[in-house]
Amino acid sequence: MPKLISALTLVALFCSPALLADDEMREVKTANPFILLHPESQQQAASDYYAAVEKNVFNGAMKYAQLAALSASVAMKCVYCIPAHATFARASGASEEEIKTAVAIAADVALNSSMLYGSQFDMDTFMKMFE
Repeated sequence: MPKLISALTLVALFCSPALLADDEMREVKTANPFILLHPESQQQAASDYYAAVEKNVFNGAMKYAQLAALSASVAMKCVYCIPAHATFARASGASEEEIKTAVAIAADVALNSSMLYGSQFDMDTFMKMFE
């Protein structure tokens, strides 16, 4: 645990948006200590998974991967993930407006979901809206 805290502290201190390029962000995101949070038997698979998602889903565009992760983090209300992904998004070139938009998307989804669920909106009627 002390190694994890030290590594996270170093990341926070030295990960200025102006200093980190996408390649460096990939290294921070996919290298220890994050992979070390997984069971040892799954660490290589976790590393491969993160690399594949970035390559195949986001075509190597770290900024968009981090904005999506930020939006999901806000939706999950993860106090660990939100500052990490906001920092990674900034370091990957995201503007404050793009970060606010990612947060707003999570808020919009939560609002609409609450309105539909709370109103007991009919699912068949809802699905017909998208035919």
